Amino acid sequence: MISEDREQGWLLLVTQVGTIVAGLVILALMPPTAGGMMLIPMTSQARAALIPLAAAHGALLVAQGPLPGSFVIDGKRSRIAATMYRHGIVVLAAPLAGCRADIS
Repeated sequence: MISEDREQGWLLLVTQVGTIVAGLVILALMPPTAGGMMLIPMTSQARAALIPLAAAHGALLVAQGPLPGSFVIDGKRSRIAATMYRHGIVVLAAPLAGCRADIS
């Protein structure tokens, strides 16, 4: 009986900690309303469309991202997110420490 209660207690604790960790990860990766964001193309077509789409929606290219074909931009999520998702480009919060090179 006591053993069952302990198991349930540990299961509850693990579930709670897992939920908190998942929430923190989501908050860390969610793109800001405005500012630095990383664009990650999921296909070769998305990779080719990334820069023209970003520029057409008012984003400024800041640097190449840490992943192949990714770029860090400065822009407004409301102007770019829906279009990027429709074209197979994931929008995440920018890991500024992971940027490779400035765009000149």
